[in-house]
Amino acid sequence: MNKLFGIPMTNIMIVLLILLGISLAAVAYVIVRNRIMFFIGLRNIPRRPAQTALIVIGLMLSTLIISAAFTTGDTVDHSLTSSSYTLLGHVDEFVQQRGEQEGAPDHINSTIPPDAVQRLKSEAEQSGAKIDGFMPVLIKTVPVVAPASRQSEPSVNFVGLDANGLSGFPDISSTHGGKQLDLASLAADQVFMNKSAADALDVQAGDSIQVYVQGQPHTFTVVDIAKDTLASGVGDFSKTEGMVTRLDTLQALLQEPGAVNYVAISNEGGVRGGNAATAQVVAALDNAFASETVHVYDVKRDLVKSSEEAGNFMTTFFVIFGLFSIAAGMLLIVMIFVMLAAERKPELGMARAIGTKRGHLIQMFLSEGMAYNMLAALVGAGLGVLVAFGMARIMAHLFAQYHFNIQPYVTARSLIVSYSLGVVLTFLTVTFSSWRVSNLNIVRAIRDIPEPKGARMGWRWLATGIVGVALGGLLFFFGWTSQKAFPLALGLTFMTFGAAIALRFVGLRDRPVYSSAGGLLLLVWALMAGGRLDFIFGKLSGGIEMFFLSGIAMVAAATFVLMYNADILLAVVSRAGGLFGSILPAVRTAIAYPLNDKFRTGMTLAMIALVIFALTMMSTMNFNFDRVFLADSARGGWDVVVDENPANQIPDLSAALRAAGSSAPDQFRSEGRVVIAGESTVSPSAVNPNYKRYPVFGVDAGFVDGGRVPLSNRANGFDSDQAVWQALKTRTDVAVVDHFTVQSGGFSFGNDQSIHIPGIDPDIKQFEPVSITLRNPVTEKLQQVQVIGVVDFGASASFLGIYVPNATFNNLFGQPLTGRDYIGLKSPDQSTAAAREIEATLLPTGVQAESLKQQIEKNQALGRNFFLLMQGFMGLGLFVGIAAVGVIAFRTVVERRQQIGMLRAIGYKRGMVALSFMLESSFVTLLAILCGVGLGIWLSFFLITSSRFPTSGSGYSIPWLRIVIIAGLTYVASLVMTYIPSRQAAGIPTAEALRYE
Repeated sequence: MNKLFGIPMTNIMIVLLILLGISLAAVAYVIVRNRIMFFIGLRNIPRRPAQTALIVIGLMLSTLIISAAFTTGDTVDHSLTSSSYTLLGHVDEFVQQRGEQEGAPDHINSTIPPDAVQRLKSEAEQSGAKIDGFMPVLIKTVPVVAPASRQSEPSVNFVGLDANGLSGFPDISSTHGGKQLDLASLAADQVFMNKSAADALDVQAGDSIQVYVQGQPHTFTVVDIAKDTLASGVGDFSKTEGMVTRLDTLQALLQEPGAVNYVAISNEGGVRGGNAATAQVVAALDNAFASETVHVYDVKRDLVKSSEEAGNFMTTFFVIFGLFSIAAGMLLIVMIFVMLAAERKPELGMARAIGTKRGHLIQMFLSEGMAYNMLAALVGAGLGVLVAFGMARIMAHLFAQYHFNIQPYVTARSLIVSYSLGVVLTFLTVTFSSWRVSNLNIVRAIRDIPEPKGARMGWRWLATGIVGVALGGLLFFFGWTSQKAFPLALGLTFMTFGAAIALRFVGLRDRPVYSSAGGLLLLVWALMAGGRLDFIFGKLSGGIEMFFLSGIAMVAAATFVLMYNADILLAVVSRAGGLFGSILPAVRTAIAYPLNDKFRTGMTLAMIALVIFALTMMSTMNFNFDRVFLADSARGGWDVVVDENPANQIPDLSAALRAAGSSAPDQFRSEGRVVIAGESTVSPSAVNPNYKRYPVFGVDAGFVDGGRVPLSNRANGFDSDQAVWQALKTRTDVAVVDHFTVQSGGFSFGNDQSIHIPGIDPDIKQFEPVSITLRNPVTEKLQQVQVIGVVDFGASASFLGIYVPNATFNNLFGQPLTGRDYIGLKSPDQSTAAAREIEATLLPTGVQAESLKQQIEKNQALGRNFFLLMQGFMGLGLFVGIAAVGVIAFRTVVERRQQIGMLRAIGYKRGMVALSFMLESSFVTLLAILCGVGLGIWLSFFLITSSRFPTSGSGYSIPWLRIVIIAGLTYVASLVMTYIPSRQAAGIPTAEALRYE
């Protein structure tokens, strides 16, 4: 991967190395100027090996998550880039007709005349371009049957190559030994079949196959099995079945003498090195072909760039969602050093009493923290690579249908960035923590007396509150004036907490102040997520960054509310004492002790709740999206979709089936057909045209009358969805568009095939008709239409595109590229069987039929599995919270040895002591789980049920099973971490515990 948030990774590495140098220089300064403080800090590391191990584990998790995110980006980038080079081989550019869509070769529909091919070759040779290969290519999609294996494929890419041009394209090689295959040696009835097609048809070298053209079979012999490349018939990553023969053989078969679809160009420099010459080659050829009706498409550079963008996107995606775990890790660091300071409080007090300054204590803790840090970051970076490699295996399985060869890969740059970022983040956190723990009262520290509670805050806290309000006000004002959600919400959060701190300074009690502030933020964040405060702030723009900010702000607010009101639970337990029987004392102490140290308990609660919140939100959002996309309405009243072969279009599907002897039409309830343009561009604005590629379909009366495609928005004057669709039968100036064209924001994945139509607010059900312009890029003909309907969000995935009347389509595009038939069945549950029968009956025509329900489920399964992978990645953050529970448990045993002795002396048995510790951890963990789950459900409810959310009309559901599994695993893990220290506490002899100092 090359960029993160648009910033080059090399620049990020340089900055982080400078910051790493500053961090190490700070430690070096301590070694040089105060070596004693440095060694005092280090001597504490080996004193408690178990605690040290837990600290290292906690510190390394942040680096592990960072390293896993960057390594995943490297893996995706390298895998897709390598797959791109393997697919294209020596092909660097396509020369194709102007107006032809740039994309996969099997989508190129126009042909270049024979005389033009010869001129292009001559002009290319005279252009001075750094090319070493010029190869005319003809490609058609045909149905193929293998009689020996009784297997068939309705859509195989049949490629014809000019054998005289293969000298620059040594890309057809056998799967047996890798020898290069001689295309010129093939007879007129022979082909090389690529591995994907051979596997699908169960074909071996020497087998015969039947190729259907215009419904007529033609027999060919498979001479050898070739590797999957563009030259052997691969169309794109999702359609790899193909075979190759001589160009003249395919031209004769298709009765298109001399025709080619495009010309492949190979640059000097080989498969990868040729990319460096692309700019020079494209410029030279564009100049040479200026008088021709063709253009040069730099296919390899474009595909490699898209692969790199995919890697950058994946890294950004994982980093953003990993921020929850990274934030939890930083909280753990703060808590660890606060606990270390509490453990060594008398020691620190003595050190201050004999003349040690606060700066010396900071240096001591900084030295110890950096010693942990250097080791933990190193281990974390290495383990992150292992985690990413495991995720690569899962992704390889998820994306197997796209034939991506996902291979684990990591660069030295990513390792350096991961390690440096982990060390720098920990250094900053350790520095802050060291400064905090150095601020102690010498007398109280020596006597190990706790700090007084309820005392008035110092002036520094007042300054902090004022700064928070002032900074928050500036951010709030900027966000309001620029209509950006992030600074406005962040500013509002700062102002609320800053005001709470200031109110505490003037003497107000902490419970009402912090409870009110936290409750206010919880309510405001929920209302903002659903757009319910737009009447105050206006419509704000925001992206995925709001997910992270909402989690941080709401968990912080909920933690304050819970910590300052949790003693109510203790009162409830005391009143309901009879329900607990003999374990009531253990239950009381399990609740009382955590509440006695609000800082420690609050930090632990926030760590676990933060990750649980993120997992609950993702699970709930994914579950509700699944409900919408998998609903019956998403099929629009249709059950089977049939894609026709462009070379064998079927105007009447039922008639074709009956002519072939099939009784399938007897099962049909309705039948509709749409025609598809080969090349289409759309300008969302009729005033300032900006044309982008987008699919355009012409619909017939059967599609209008037989379907029930739901609409989310209708133009004024149309009182029902059916009225909108009926307009496509009676008018020629109207169109219906999918829901994605009226949404804005989100990730584009580097894909420019997306448009946004202004003037239609998806939140408002009725709108004034909006004019858009359709263009035929081949003929440059234009057609203005008015958008009168927007397909419902759930159905838009199945009905993506712009739908216009057939008459409008024919006038603009003429002959369609192909057709698509939609079938409604009398028995929808028979859709899979009906699709198989249609495809088998019309195999010679090359149709591809599929159950629409099955198609939607397959598409959703990919997204669902990817989000499950993301949840697994985010689940790593739970280890931070679990590590915190373990650290607290081990530390608690040491802190409370005397209390344990007292409990044993007044009658507590060993089992009750152990139970008290287990219940204490359970109380904190369960409170955190309930907090995270509650916040996730709270926020997702307001978001999903808001009119702004595309699935709001489908209600709200909670994936209880998945949430219970997440919560259960978290709770069990916390019990495991608490078991050993609980046993240690129970095993301490009473007399020894009472004498402990």
